[in-house]
Amino acid sequence: MTIPSEDKVDRRTISLLAFSATSGVLVEFYDFFIFGYAAASTFPHTFFPTISPTTALVFSYLTFGAGFPARLLGAFLFGHYGDRVGRKYSFLLNIMIVGATTFLVGLLPGYDTLGIAAPILLIVLRIIQGIGLGGEFGGASSLLAEFGARRKNRAFWVSLANLGIPGGAMAASAVLYVLADSFSASGWRVAMLLSAVVVIPGLLARFQLADSPLFEQLKAKDELAKMPSLDVLRLHWRPIILLALVCAFQQMDGYVSGTYAISFMKSAGIPLATTAVIIFVARIGDVFGVVMSGPLADRLKRKQVTYFAIAITALLSYPYTLAILNKQVGLTLVLQFLITLSGVGILHGLAPILTSESFPTKYRYSGAGISYSLSAIFGGMCAPPLLAGLIGENVADKWFYVPVVYVVYALVAFVALYFHPETRDVALDERLHGEGSASITGDNAFVDARSKWADPADARG
Repeated sequence: MTIPSEDKVDRRTISLLAFSATSGVLVEFYDFFIFGYAAASTFPHTFFPTISPTTALVFSYLTFGAGFPARLLGAFLFGHYGDRVGRKYSFLLNIMIVGATTFLVGLLPGYDTLGIAAPILLIVLRIIQGIGLGGEFGGASSLLAEFGARRKNRAFWVSLANLGIPGGAMAASAVLYVLADSFSASGWRVAMLLSAVVVIPGLLARFQLADSPLFEQLKAKDELAKMPSLDVLRLHWRPIILLALVCAFQQMDGYVSGTYAISFMKSAGIPLATTAVIIFVARIGDVFGVVMSGPLADRLKRKQVTYFAIAITALLSYPYTLAILNKQVGLTLVLQFLITLSGVGILHGLAPILTSESFPTKYRYSGAGISYSLSAIFGGMCAPPLLAGLIGENVADKWFYVPVVYVVYALVAFVALYFHPETRDVALDERLHGEGSASITGDNAFVDARSKWADPADARG
């Protein structure tokens, strides 16, 4: 792909970029979700067979959760090279890391063969996988935002950065359904070994990418940050924290309804094959939500759409949990579809929009990646083991913790969103620099919006 100038980024170019980003994200999150499904169903007796079932499940979820701080480390490392060296090569390397580690997990013997070394190696591979995945979001959102900077429907194109996530989840759910009868025994290994095959199209697509015209402008002027990941933490820590708290709701909903729900439904008496169908159908809602989010954000304000998606999801969590408890499979499927549409899908699409528009080009890869990976710690890492510990297998008496968690996360997200500025009118092609919003000619919209939380260091010329 040739590098176009800003005013020559046509629909064909950005469509090819969207396909490249989506295909790679799909592959990486297929790997990530397969690991989560295994953690919910087979890892407790494969890697932690000597402890009680409840404790084994908590340990299994903690192993799954180890990938989340690793994602933050990956966002920091890949963000540095993405903002310093180039988006393309960082974007290419992370998919190789995720595919290779998932394949190795599929080959890893269990506790019966390796003893304590088995869960230790599992955690190590999970951390490496998380590091690779941590470079994904910043690269996809930065490239789409910068190539589509001058397009009228910019939010639509940027929202596609996360379209591969429901695609990967659907692929993982489909494999879970096909292998449901053997998944807990050896099927999970087959699912992970498949990553060696599905990673190839993503690699080929990524290889065709070029760096964005906005990044090339900075590079040509020798204005790239020397330590972008450190600088963005120093200069833009407030938007990083606020965005992480907002996106944490989506992360929580995604991993509670898509991962923890497997063990919750099992304890409620719903078969694994039925659960796999419910999750698969719900992921269609995730796709619809991502596709809807861009046009909604282009027509309305970003914050309005975000408030609505979080509120409706929190309200639906109560009847959703009761439907599972009462084994109302049809109602469970409908409600899971709806909370995945709003709480995961729409927010999936909004996340790259909010993050990419909140940081200048100089720090966009780092800022977007770090804030989103931090949200994964707040939501995805904490919620499933917390619920597993609070509820255990006693879903009949302690089910209420599920909607309580949804409400708490929603309230935190509302407060953070209130203090975050609206970014709809931010001109990305004028946000090339980072050490001083006020020094950028014509970027008054960004300066005015950021006045709530701009650091004193940002006022320097």
